[in-house]
Amino acid sequence: MSTTLLCATVTATSMAELRPRRDQVAGADLVELRLDGIGDLDVSAALEGRRLPVIVTCRPTWQGGRHDGDEAARVAVLERAWDLGAEWVDVEDGAADAFVARVRGRRIVRSYHDFDGVPADLEARFRHLLASGAEVVKLAVMAHRLADVVTLRGLARTAPGRTVLLGMGPAGLPSRILGAHLGSRWTYAGAAVAPGQIALPRMRDEFHVPAVSARTAIYGVAGRPVGHSLSPAMHNAAFRAAGVDAVYVPLEGASFDDVETFASAFDVRGLSVTAPFKADAFAAVAAP
Repeated sequence: MSTTLLCATVTATSMAELRPRRDQVAGADLVELRLDGIGDLDVSAALEGRRLPVIVTCRPTWQGGRHDGDEAARVAVLERAWDLGAEWVDVEDGAADAFVARVRGRRIVRSYHDFDGVPADLEARFRHLLASGAEVVKLAVMAHRLADVVTLRGLARTAPGRTVLLGMGPAGLPSRILGAHLGSRWTYAGAAVAPGQIALPRMRDEFHVPAVSARTAIYGVAGRPVGHSLSPAMHNAAFRAAGVDAVYVPLEGASFDDVETFASAFDVRGLSVTAPFKADAFAAVAAP
């Protein structure tokens, strides 16, 4: 059974905050240490005594992070983390090419984030990330429809085991829960550090992400909005109690056609439908 690792994102503004938050993570496989925004940064101390493998990230503002200082100093933080043995170091596409080449892509996550939508050159950009030689490539885009998650899934077949594919925003939420269905090596949990990110306890205890595999049956609630729905908590608890290998996810579609596109691509076994798609759903099932 192939499942996706669960990575907890930890942020802070000081070392005094970072280390306790790092060590308080429970029920995750990895910790993403966000070093951007820490005023008294000490890379060695950030890594020392860690209990879980880490992904070191120092995200610049131009990729949605908090580092707005000197780029050479930022790259030096990443290099220092790699030299000190960090399990993974996240390096944005278009940055630190010499560093990535020096380490031959080992323990490197080459990442790209688009906070506006799905770029027109998505496939070419994905191929570019893969060509960097990084062990893992991470591609995160703002999903405006469920079909965008279907598009991401289509990329996974070209590089099994090397990818982390994420849709940000409410429509992208299924990509975070169904990482195994997208072939993602890991998925992220945290306090909404990225749009649509879900807190670790909910990913672990409500959606049971560590147990979701590519064979896990998918059910969901379709509507707009559906983030407030209690249905996932109820149904996932029932699946767990009954020993059923299934997961129930929020599906915030742009339209009912969008929901149907996702349901077909991911072989969704059953749907609860709420506003504003009830009439459309009724028409679909009533059609001869």
